[in-house]
Amino acid sequence: MRSDYLETTQTRNTMAKLGYMGLIPFLFGLLLSLTDSQFFSWSGETFFITYSVVILSFLSGILWGNGIENFESQSSNKALILSNVIVLAAWLAVLLGEQQEFFTTLILILGYIAVWRAERSMREENQSEGPDGYFDMRARLTSSVVLMHGIVMLT
Repeated sequence: MRSDYLETTQTRNTMAKLGYMGLIPFLFGLLLSLTDSQFFSWSGETFFITYSVVILSFLSGILWGNGIENFESQSSNKALILSNVIVLAAWLAVLLGEQQEFFTTLILILGYIAVWRAERSMREENQSEGPDGYFDMRARLTSSVVLMHGIVMLT
């Protein structure tokens, strides 16, 4: 019993560390953008947008997994479709890139909000809370990411 508790605690800690460490590239891209600097030959906006697309695609994969895991749920089909729509929108954001930075960033913001709401809705419908503190962490991370996107959009 003690071993299971330690493994669960260790996994929860790893989840939290990786989640918050995932903000570092966003912050770095934001800093580059605010200072009009480059990293190698990439502008802060390019660095920020491309990393954002990767993370949004990752989160869409989690939504896909939730849809598969809860296959008999009423919202499963919607989650599967939404996960694909969000990835395609993220791809569009990459194609728009810096030339249409406002729309690119807006697409990404809407994607993050949509994934977070869909995941929360599915978990509530299926009465699945996930690990302790997971949704609080997701809310903080999503809020932080959306705020940083807003700042990039306005710069």
